[in-house]
Amino acid sequence: MTQQDMAVKVTDSTESVLDVLHKGRATPGYIVEETDLSRQTVHSQLNQLLAGGHVRYVHEATGLYELIDDPRLEDQEHYLEELKRNIRAAVEAIEEEDFDDLRRNVRAASEVIEDVEDRR
Repeated sequence: MTQQDMAVKVTDSTESVLDVLHKGRATPGYIVEETDLSRQTVHSQLNQLLAGGHVRYVHEATGLYELIDDPRLEDQEHYLEELKRNIRAAVEAIEEEDFDDLRRNVRAASEVIEDVEDRR
């Protein structure tokens, strides 16, 4: 398993670290100040993100980190593709006047939207 293949479990702490890194490069100390997370939690999150290939050291001596890619986007792309499938199927159901299938696909699309909202 390569670094890129390692899935990162995105927790509230991970979200906080990622939010800081979206603003630019940061040290663990700066992330601690910006998030009120413990130093141990920040280091744990950075190590997980580093192992997953989502961040990198810019300057190892000072512990300066930089965001490469946001693992939260992977989930968003998955949900977007699922939503597109449901909408396409709903349009086909309308064209075929299959209202039971239309209801199923609209319900499925609605569930995808609810899942996304629950994750926020």
